[in-house]
Amino acid sequence: MLLRRRAWDILRDDYPVVKIDDPLAEAIRKLNACASEGCLCALVKDRNGRVKGAVSIWDTMRFMEDTLLHGDGMKCLDENRYEQMFTNACKVSGSISVKDVMDKEMTVIRPDEPLLLVLEDFVKKGRSYAVVMEGGHVIGVIMINDIYKEISDQILARG
Repeated sequence: MLLRRRAWDILRDDYPVVKIDDPLAEAIRKLNACASEGCLCALVKDRNGRVKGAVSIWDTMRFMEDTLLHGDGMKCLDENRYEQMFTNACKVSGSISVKDVMDKEMTVIRPDEPLLLVLEDFVKKGRSYAVVMEGGHVIGVIMINDIYKEISDQILARG
């Protein structure tokens, strides 16, 4: 089944977009707004509307982990001041530019790519999304949970 089905069969043509100079808080707002639909990333565009990368929930969490656990404000963890330090770290992180957090080497696939190869790209590259492009234009995105649904539906139908 995954060899017959193609990226165009399951791509999402409705996905969030942020500007490269937007603060991380804006990307988080947009990701939260579509999280219930399984959206895991937002595409990042420059001032001319060209896609320059993507920022995913995973990129955001990796950045926050680095900021909270390894940032200067948390090195001398004082239990009495932890809440204030955490609040300060979140404020600073929210104002960081998307360009400092985004994935500049996003996985790009063709619309006719078999889903089995898309799955292989997800696993090899450790990504949770792929951008579907044709002729230099984005036509959609695929999230790992879209592939999961395809596989799990087949397992449950046969199990």
